[in-house]
Amino acid sequence: PLVSLGNLQLKAAASHTTMYPGNKRKKLWREGKERLLKMTLEERRKEYLGDYVALKAIPTWMEDLKSKSESEGENTKEDLQGKKSLSEKVSLYRGDITLLEVDAIVNAGRWLNIL
Repeated sequence: PLVSLGNLQLKAAASHTTMYPGNKRKKLWREGKERLLKMTLEERRKEYLGDYVALKAIPTWMEDLKSKSESEGENTKEDLQGKKSLSEKVSLYRGDITLLEVDAIVNAGRWLNIL
């Protein structure tokens, strides 16, 4: 049987024991997870069903701001100093998130609005 995780399909071993459907899915998921953890990045990429977007291809806020300031001929070095720690860790991505080559995608169910 195949277990699908985003754009990656896992080949899970069939179980011959009698289990409830929920328990069987959990077991298949665990087997697939263990198999993935043992794989190298190149081995994982061979199993992708289609295109993917590597995380390295998405610029961080810092890289994006630097490229914009260089293209506009501005010197924003002073502006970047205070924001460096967070801006080097955060990226914005607009597109199909199921194609991202990441381990997990978390969706916040509610947004906090402050007026």
